[in-house]
Amino acid sequence: MLHLNGVSVNGQWLTISAGSAIIFAAVMLFNPLELVVFAFCYGLSMIRNLPLPKVIFNISETINVTYITFLVWHFLHKENGVLLSAGNILPIIVTIFVFVILDLLAVSIIISIASQTKLLIIWRESLDWVSVNFALVAFSGWILAAAYSKFYLYGLLGFIIPLLLMQYNMYLFVKDREKQVVQLQDFNELLKDNNQQLIITLSQVIDARENRLLGHSITVAKYATAIGEKLNLSEEQMYDLKRGSLLHDLGKLGISEAILQKPGKLTDEEFGLIKKHPQIGGKILENIKGMEKVATIVTQHHEQFSGKGYPNQLSEEGILIEARIIALCDALDTMLSTRPYKQEWSLEEVVAELVRCRGTHFDPRVVDAFLELKHELEDSFFSDPFKDSDDGLSLVSLLNGKQAP
Repeated sequence: MLHLNGVSVNGQWLTISAGSAIIFAAVMLFNPLELVVFAFCYGLSMIRNLPLPKVIFNISETINVTYITFLVWHFLHKENGVLLSAGNILPIIVTIFVFVILDLLAVSIIISIASQTKLLIIWRESLDWVSVNFALVAFSGWILAAAYSKFYLYGLLGFIIPLLLMQYNMYLFVKDREKQVVQLQDFNELLKDNNQQLIITLSQVIDARENRLLGHSITVAKYATAIGEKLNLSEEQMYDLKRGSLLHDLGKLGISEAILQKPGKLTDEEFGLIKKHPQIGGKILENIKGMEKVATIVTQHHEQFSGKGYPNQLSEEGILIEARIIALCDALDTMLSTRPYKQEWSLEEVVAELVRCRGTHFDPRVVDAFLELKHELEDSFFSDPFKDSDDGLSLVSLLNGKQAP
């Protein structure tokens, strides 16, 4: 029978037990009372260490499906016919079909309720592998019943022993696959950590090209993380937001250091070159697998809510929410920092400027989230704890969703 443990289907677990062949054989060999007792005992044998609700489900589902299948077989098959006779082929096929569909339907309904997923979606995910494998197991039950009816105990042993060996072999196979899955998960976590370290190192390289901006990308990532959480972004959005924050100035690697480190005011031509860095950064990232959305975030981080930003004059919802957050956090850190062309602003002055630009330069929702944070947190949060920091572990913890101390 199908049971709620084993192979994952849409977050729930299923297995197809080779013992289903024995159940199906019992349908063709036993009377109703014997069949119910047998189904109950079989259900008990499958409980292992399952929680009580799954135990009750497995036993009741085994009894109900088995008995309904028996009624179909009893109505269709030829009483005096040999099980393997031509006259019983159609009844066997119909009975197998009912057996498979009823069992699959019962489990699918439970999974649909538990996972709040539409029943049709569950069927699409499971019907292909479940129905074929389950039909093969049920067909084996037909052969098993025929062997028993002709050879009695010898035929039963001759069929069950290979069946049990096959089931044990499948158990070893699944156990080995589970071990491989665990190893792959550990390897993926290691790769993820290494990728995060590379992104953090790259962000520091980007900032180092402008000495006055050392630590800027990390600080922007800290602010963006706090605002993203305040806006209840999804886990996936938060991950892209953090990576986009750290790499938002990646395109400056394509800008001359003479321009980036120029002590005086930039000419219009030089500023025009600086304004190309979002596109350059986006181009670098867009062909890297898994970074496509980050590339878009980087390209859009200088767009304005009013549509007067660059490079594409996007506005409002045409700009990704992650880019809208980074736009504010980038400006926030810039205003709070000293630059060759300006002195650092006080936090009160920055708040006033952000409120003034609410709905024009910045998304009102993002500004409001910042104002909530300002009200909830100490002013020290808006200092620069990451600047001049070599603590790589604290930076990785930021990417993992934990605020560094």
